[in-house]
Amino acid sequence: MGLRRGFKAEANWYAREVRRELGLMAHAPINPWQLAEHLGFPVLPLSEYASTIPDAVRYLRSAAGQNDFSAITLFAGQERWIIYNDGHDPKRQAADISHELAHGLLLHPPKAPFDKHGSRHYDADREAEANWLGPALLISDEAAIHIAERGLSLQVASNRYGASQPLVRMRLNVSGASRRVARRRLVA
Repeated sequence: MGLRRGFKAEANWYAREVRRELGLMAHAPINPWQLAEHLGFPVLPLSEYASTIPDAVRYLRSAAGQNDFSAITLFAGQERWIIYNDGHDPKRQAADISHELAHGLLLHPPKAPFDKHGSRHYDADREAEANWLGPALLISDEAAIHIAERGLSLQVASNRYGASQPLVRMRLNVSGASRRVARRRLVA
């Protein structure tokens, strides 16, 4: 599915705006847990449910079950909260939470996770938006430019921004950060 016209610019605006609200520079790393708290979205680790559904939690946090669950936004009336798989690597957790925060920032309405036949509800347009905005929250366009200007390695940028190396690479590519920095240096 293609993103609606202007959505990428909107996502960049969100990434800048949430940093501004948190008192951060536009290129600064952002902590998704702090952003969730700022937005009023409780964030709970899957392990929180170990006493009530121990077999499910044990399986989903195991190597065999980690592909089956990353994170979900649940609703109670107008309140939304996020449950994430704390069995994942912390950088994956950050990406999963950022994806769910993107749904919240975009005011995607609640939907039951499954239909009456047990099939998962899946809205390709909403998922595409969250798949774009989530990484943009972690690595804003300004952060990508900052990384390129300073010549940070993927590993250093990954550690500084708490995002996986593939996510950093993707944001550098889609923002055109290296090309933009090189063009600026030619003009200067």
